[in-house]
Amino acid sequence: MPPRAESAPISAGERLVNKSELVSRLTARLDGDRAKAMAAVNGVLEEIEQSLARGEKVSLLGFGTFDRRERGPRTARNPATGETIQVGASVAPVFRAGAGLRQLLAEAAGTARSVAAQATSAVTAVPAMAAGVTAPAIKAATKATSQGSKAGSKGSSKASSKAGSKASVKAESKAASKAASKAESKAADKARTKTAAGGAGKASNKTGGKSPKKG
Repeated sequence: MPPRAESAPISAGERLVNKSELVSRLTARLDGDRAKAMAAVNGVLEEIEQSLARGEKVSLLGFGTFDRRERGPRTARNPATGETIQVGASVAPVFRAGAGLRQLLAEAAGTARSVAAQATSAVTAVPAMAAGVTAPAIKAATKATSQGSKAGSKGSSKASSKAGSKASVKAESKAASKAASKAESKAADKARTKTAAGGAGKASNKTGGKSPKKG
């Protein structure tokens, strides 16, 4: 029987041990003799195939059982058209895992779940640790910003008050100076008017009291 072709991966991302890798692993067990390893793998597979072809069942204790399932002729329905069709007899190989293999897979699955749970726990713990470190820093930054804002507001209020007071004093001084100047000007005008009026009256009295000389 010709050597069996190596199978392609079933789906993307799936870890697949193909025939070549299986031979390589067996080669390591046979002190590096790859020819013996290849012959051993091919021999086991061929014997299983021939046994099933002869209608025999191959049972490997702890690993599993290779068997064949026979189905007689039957009537079926075409799912695309709904048409009734006749299906001939068929034979299909089947494999049933043994108790030892099922237990091994269960233990491996449990270990994998435990490792995954530990990894998830570690990933969850990282953000919590980061939050514990960043929270005090954020609190301190917020407090500093609040204090800075408070100090700025206080300084601004003080500067505004000082500027307002200075402007008020300046305005009052200017108004008082203007009022005093106006009052002085008014008093001076009044004094000049009074002086002029008094001089005119005196001159009139002097002229009126003299009698004209006769020629």
